[in-house]
Amino acid sequence: MLTSHNVVKFWNPSTGSCLSIIDSGYGLCGLILPRNKYAIVGTKGGTIEIIDIWSGTCIDVVKAHGGSIRSIAIIQDGDNFVTRSEDHEVKFWEYQYTQQLDQV
Repeated sequence: MLTSHNVVKFWNPSTGSCLSIIDSGYGLCGLILPRNKYAIVGTKGGTIEIIDIWSGTCIDVVKAHGGSIRSIAIIQDGDNFVTRSEDHEVKFWEYQYTQQLDQV
């Protein structure tokens, strides 16, 4: 996964070929969550973008920090991640996978 000023690119690590390009904000860091369905992008504007890798869409944008998000890391339990920002804050986040009823 590669973040840049207006897109997120997902790469095949075996072949080096680009699998998909998704429109995004000014991404500075990123993380692919366990199960490889979602990615989290930290932006220059202090938001977290939640990307559905399989559909190629940004499904949510969360105002997370007052400054650029410089790093995102998964916490060992796999259900949480942490962000660090230029606002000098470190924030801990919890997420869960849910299934919509119309997808059953």
